[in-house]
Amino acid sequence: MPSSRGFTLIEMIMTIIVGSILVLGIAGFLELGAKGYTDTVARQRIQTQAQFVLEKMSRELRHAVPNSIEVTSTAQEQCVSFYPIEYAGFYAVDEASQTLEFLVGNAPAQYDDLKLMINPSRQADFTDSSIYFTLSGSATTISISSHPLVSSSIANRAYLYKDLVTYCLNFVANSLTRNSIQVGDSVSSGSFSYAAPTLQRGGVVRLSLTLSQNGEQSHFVQDVQVLNVP
Repeated sequence: MPSSRGFTLIEMIMTIIVGSILVLGIAGFLELGAKGYTDTVARQRIQTQAQFVLEKMSRELRHAVPNSIEVTSTAQEQCVSFYPIEYAGFYAVDEASQTLEFLVGNAPAQYDDLKLMINPSRQADFTDSSIYFTLSGSATTISISSHPLVSSSIANRAYLYKDLVTYCLNFVANSLTRNSIQVGDSVSSGSFSYAAPTLQRGGVVRLSLTLSQNGEQSHFVQDVQVLNVP
């Protein structure tokens, strides 16, 4: 005759307790694995973001018009600004006709909104209408009878530029912006510095960023050699 004996109350309670311990152990193991994966993804995001931003800044700075770089600081932010080269080429001056003719590579059909600069010495020169030349249309010849050259280039180099680019570290919002548009977050600290060119070397911009997330910090430092052709 088959036994009709079932589980006792104590056996059921012990089974529930043991099962609960096993479930909690498995859940803890899964939680630990998920947290490790999340931390790895967050760390990878921070590093990828920093590498992208530094590479973008480096490329732009390397193609800045010579001596157009300036670093400014306030209590809330620090900024590095410069004028990117739109076109670069050579020029020639005809003293008899008092004209300047320039030639640039990959010349556009129209030069509207572009300015021509020769041998700048500081960023303030780029907003001084007595130093730069305003271009328009497709003409590549400029009259210098009423707007004489303030300075000349030994290599007869001419640079065409347009808008100022400014990268700023915002210490309040913990962000990095380009022309007021955020390009990086989680920036806990950082700095920009610029060593002006000398006769022995070109200019150097040092970019330093510290990004923080989940209690971890990643430090990035990069030196950028900038163009210095008179």
